[in-house]
Amino acid sequence: MRDVQHERAPALPDDVTWRLFALLVRRAPGVTELVEDLLGRPVRARLVGGAELPRIAPPGLTRLATTGPVLRRHVLLTDSLPPHLPVAVSWSVVVPDRLPATVAGALRSGGEPLDRLLAQQGLRWTSRPVAEASTRFRWAPPGSRLVEQARVVHLDQTPVATTLDEIPFLAPRDADATLLPITG
Repeated sequence: MRDVQHERAPALPDDVTWRLFALLVRRAPGVTELVEDLLGRPVRARLVGGAELPRIAPPGLTRLATTGPVLRRHVLLTDSLPPHLPVAVSWSVVVPDRLPATVAGALRSGGEPLDRLLAQQGLRWTSRPVAEASTRFRWAPPGSRLVEQARVVHLDQTPVATTLDEIPFLAPRDADATLLPITG
């Protein structure tokens, strides 16, 4: 394992590096797999909020063409190595009745990220970037830019969920290189 106590805080990426990172995030099938690839190890997922809404007043959620029921989820992805710092955040609004029963059941009963569960189903996602962090990523240098990506998930041409993922610049690293909070 590397000695990380004497390393300096990472520098902010230059514009070209940032653009390449944003493109990588936009092209990735899901934020969970991308962050795991960049870290070189699995990430942990924790459901920090969620609820099933039985009905949404008309016109409902027009992008999902539904008035409910929908499942709202907020999942925090953290590094699997101590101190388990957050590396990404994922929000989703899901129409569970449009998903395979196994996926809908897993969403209702656990904290796995939607993209991790749906990747096994071969779903195609559309996405577009936005831009401002809702979680403090203590390992990222102050002023780090963020890719915020909204996606509409389709199953057999039917929209089943809207997701929102956030990820600050994360350079690829060795699997045993611990993320540490920046101090000072």
